[in-house]
Amino acid sequence: MASSMQAMLIKEGFYPVSCAHSANEARRSIINTVLDLVIISTPLPDEQGTDLVFDAHDKTSAGIVVIARPDQLLDMQCSLEKIGALILPKPINRLTLLQTARFALSVRNSMTQLINERDRLKKRIDESKILEQAKWILVEKLNMSEPQAFRLIQKRAMDLRLSQALVAEEIIKKYE
Repeated sequence: MASSMQAMLIKEGFYPVSCAHSANEARRSIINTVLDLVIISTPLPDEQGTDLVFDAHDKTSAGIVVIARPDQLLDMQCSLEKIGALILPKPINRLTLLQTARFALSVRNSMTQLINERDRLKKRIDESKILEQAKWILVEKLNMSEPQAFRLIQKRAMDLRLSQALVAEEIIKKYE
């Protein structure tokens, strides 16, 4: 099944595609390769596969698709739905697998964009907090008005060709 799935994915434009025949082999691949999509057909020769799904989730940002026997489907859904793995019943047809793989990649890309945006906003908020703290230190210690303190930070940043956040950090270190 693995080689036919691999050939089908390559034919449909998924590249590169690598195939692991055991959970241990898959874990080595997860560690050594940046993955966009992980498809796990359970059970695996050396384990059920649920632990591998959790490992793939913890160690990658890949979309995860699990193909399970119908008798295992309910248990897997209960344990894996928390991490966003998509679970399909065996036997699976080509179109369902392709649609699910594309959906998993789409969700992965959306999540990556959201995480990047969250990190960018968090950085801006942290810089703003540092800037405010430095500004109020200047107001207290040098008896400046708030606009004067802000202008001092801006001017130093321009003169030294540094970010306002770095200048603010230096002011905080100097006066506290």
